[in-house]
Amino acid sequence: MKSLIVTLAVVLATGVTPLLANATDTDPRAEKIFAQRFAGAQHVKWTSLDDGYLRVTFVLNGIGAESFFDKDAEFLGTVRNLFYSQLPLVVIQGLDSRFGGSSVIEVKEITNIDGASYRVVLEQKDKRYRVRLNSLGEITELVKEKIKK
Repeated sequence: MKSLIVTLAVVLATGVTPLLANATDTDPRAEKIFAQRFAGAQHVKWTSLDDGYLRVTFVLNGIGAESFFDKDAEFLGTVRNLFYSQLPLVVIQGLDSRFGGSSVIEVKEITNIDGASYRVVLEQKDKRYRVRLNSLGEITELVKEKIKK
């Protein structure tokens, strides 16, 4: 019985691997743009989204990021993970003045044709704040939700 399960697992793995290897979620034009913009990127994974857009996740200089391309392989922008301390000083000051003492849960930098903005998720007591700030540290969007315990 044990050998049957192992044999079945090997057959399935061998049969499925070629199917996955041939699946392409890329556009050669987008790949070329990506290679030029993000030379040295590692762990690159392309995904075709339901709306026809392409998402590529990767690691560059030890930082995880995602870039997006439209249906015509035009580069739309990048979202990358940051540590709180990597935010521009003016953004940190803006957050500290409004949410001092909060726990930082997530920090993302969004870069596109409009410039850079930052999305930060904070928790304070029984509330979670999803904050979007511009590069001047001004809050452009604020969503407050109660944490269910």
